[in-house]
Amino acid sequence: MKIEILKSLCVLCFVLIMATNVKSQSNDELKSKIENLNKEMGSAMLSGNTEKSISFYLPDAISMPNNGKMLEGKEAIKKSNEDMMKSGMKVTSFETTTVKVMSCDKTITEIGKYMMTLSIPGQTDPIKDHGKYLTIWEKQGDGSLKVKLEIWNTDVNPMEKMQ
Repeated sequence: MKIEILKSLCVLCFVLIMATNVKSQSNDELKSKIENLNKEMGSAMLSGNTEKSISFYLPDAISMPNNGKMLEGKEAIKKSNEDMMKSGMKVTSFETTTVKVMSCDKTITEIGKYMMTLSIPGQTDPIKDHGKYLTIWEKQGDGSLKVKLEIWNTDVNPMEKMQ
């Protein structure tokens, strides 16, 4: 009787270990996929390709930019990007680092860090920024991922520069 219980416990432990490994591999694969998408998004942003940039978003996506109003829907996000470009502001470098990926059904949450450089009309020196972000991706029927929600904010305190 005790041997049967021990055998059952061993089998249960093995199943739990394997399930954890499968989940880990799945998140590793998702992380790699998201890192590739982030590179594509960054390239589109750097080249000023608004159509490509917006193609990564769901129609009802929400963007919550640092120091800005919440943008609801793909068209609002597109207009914000176009307005930035019209103002003469340009992102000249952009890099993300995915720190953590968590998945549940069709939803994948990405937590990361970013570094970017901006050129702004009237400013002689480029502005360097770094911070953190959270993106919620939604898995589509074809296996692709689209942005459902994003939020980011800077780690740079503008008040420190003023002192």
